[in-house]
Amino acid sequence: MNRAEIVIIGAGSVGLAIAKRLSIVKKNIVLLERHSTFGQDTSTRNSEVIHGGMYYPTGSLKARLCVDGNRMLYGICSAHNIPHRKTGKLIIANTENERKNIEEIYHQGKINRVPNLRMIEEQEIKSLEPNIRAKWALLSSESGVLDATELMRYFEQTALGNGVIIRYGHEVIGLEKCADFYKVIVHRDNGKIEEIVTDVVINAAGLYADQISAMLGINIEASQYRIYWVKGEYYDVNERHSGKMSRLIYPTPTPVSLGIHVRLRLDGSFALGPNAIYVNEIDYEVNPAHLGEFFSDAKEYLPFLEKSDLTPGVAGIRAKLQAKGEAVRDFVIRNETDKDQPGFINLVGIDSPALTACAAIAEEVLDIYRNL
Repeated sequence: MNRAEIVIIGAGSVGLAIAKRLSIVKKNIVLLERHSTFGQDTSTRNSEVIHGGMYYPTGSLKARLCVDGNRMLYGICSAHNIPHRKTGKLIIANTENERKNIEEIYHQGKINRVPNLRMIEEQEIKSLEPNIRAKWALLSSESGVLDATELMRYFEQTALGNGVIIRYGHEVIGLEKCADFYKVIVHRDNGKIEEIVTDVVINAAGLYADQISAMLGINIEASQYRIYWVKGEYYDVNERHSGKMSRLIYPTPTPVSLGIHVRLRLDGSFALGPNAIYVNEIDYEVNPAHLGEFFSDAKEYLPFLEKSDLTPGVAGIRAKLQAKGEAVRDFVIRNETDKDQPGFINLVGIDSPALTACAAIAEEVLDIYRNL
């Protein structure tokens, strides 16, 4: 039976950021990941955007950690040569209702202390992005893009250098609270079952965070920890259009997603997406029947686009705490002492803007750990 002081479950951007941060102040940390490498579920299947933080409700963890994480992420990327670019973002409007919506986002951004936000109109939009169609826009100068894989590789290598033991191909199949420690039961990719004893468990299991919680007997319905999987597909745009935009272009958001937007890549090429479909199983195939929806939505603000420009790209799954039609929920990041699980630091519903916020989330977890 192995012994650790901290076990972290999940090697996505958040789990790796936590491992890297805690490894500076603590030794004997084990990071468990069921896949053969990091970031396979969500962290490499998204828009790789550094968000500004203007969408999120006043006082929410998402608002605070996104704004803090934005600043931290640019610092990390600059200091460690992680490919990134502060592109800026335009959230656009073409109707009066959409204009009112983005004005509300602007005011929420001000409340959230997002720097460098500005409402602009058609003439200035044309000077910035001559190839798009928009009457009004909210310009977020602090938004950008990065290479998420290289960010996670930096976290991984730094954590390893600080002594963290990372075990890929290790799936957690059981958790048990025993007196003053936890027993973590792991199924290894070689078929063997292994047990790890630890003082602290940090649940950063993403899509499966509710299942990890349930292993300890936490009632995920009563706690409102049930995770709903929301699939997002992307369509690649023909590379003949590469370079036609220098900023991220987003439509007015919907209650379930930020809308089918321009996913700008570091090389100037781009894709469209994601959409948002509640699903009951993990499936990363892109449905070609959705091409028409993507084209009609994007054509509203990308007049140069032709249907033949679009081909199916990648897909990802988001871990949301709200069921279809319910109000947006905040991150859950807490020590589960009141559920008789002291030392179980639970992260549930860590969807967007988790990539942007990952370094700030790691600081939040460190604060919780120091107060155990």
